[in-house]
Amino acid sequence: MIEFEPLAAPLGAFVRDFDPAATPSSEFVDLLAEGLQSHAVLVFRSHDAKTGVISPAQLVQLGRAFGELEILPEPDKRHPDHAEIFNLSNVRPDGNLVEVDEPQAVFLRGTQRWHTDSSFREIPALCTMLYAVEVPNQGGQTQFADMRRAFSLLPTEDRAEIDELRLVHSYEYSRGNNPGRMEPMSDEERAKYPPVEHRWVRRNGDGSKSLYMGGHASHIVDQDLANSRERFAQIEAQLSVHDVVYEHQWQVNDLVVWDNRTTLHRLLGYDIANERRVMRRITVAGSPADWNDD
Repeated sequence: MIEFEPLAAPLGAFVRDFDPAATPSSEFVDLLAEGLQSHAVLVFRSHDAKTGVISPAQLVQLGRAFGELEILPEPDKRHPDHAEIFNLSNVRPDGNLVEVDEPQAVFLRGTQRWHTDSSFREIPALCTMLYAVEVPNQGGQTQFADMRRAFSLLPTEDRAEIDELRLVHSYEYSRGNNPGRMEPMSDEERAKYPPVEHRWVRRNGDGSKSLYMGGHASHIVDQDLANSRERFAQIEAQLSVHDVVYEHQWQVNDLVVWDNRTTLHRLLGYDIANERRVMRRITVAGSPADWNDD
């Protein structure tokens, strides 16, 4: 049975004795859910180049053991055989690397902002699973920030104020805020993904509180946009200063699972036009029972 070994970092743990070929049992899922709540980021790493491989089908099987899987908004980035898999890659289907100004490259650069996956949904994501197929020689790490710890480090008066506020999360805003050229959303897409409101401070199942914000957060409800975004930037700028961040250096066949409810994450830059980076991502949908947003 799996065991957790805490990382030498502010958050996260290695998962030991994981067999990707085994069908996930209910006991395994319960243990993994407990580990996710405790450690927020779980790292599966095998040093065997053969047994460590996780196939697309196995990745989907693991995700489905936790619940329904999201189908993400960008259809051109979905895996051809498994629509639940989102290909985070700078490699075109023909095998060539993208140009720096292509929408695919622009989208990838957008993930370099702190964010939490699917916060633009009425019921946001539970967790994300990201599997490394190819990694660049330099750069391309993923950073994770413990937003429970970040909330606890705020001055008392700021915690009291923020605890009463709500944020507008918008896919149209975050997509339009990407650094470069992307196609504008259609009327159909805007209708499918309208802006939603969430509490700035999330109440977690273990009784803790965490800041719920990131790149999809457009502004504080009933407050000025510029002032809202300045406040977001001030908090995000303090994450590394206060040592609440784990930086994952990817190896081929790594699988990292993180809790979207209590963390923010971001990609660190790499040479998108010259270095291959191929990642497979699935996102486990949240549930109304889990999302206490009252």
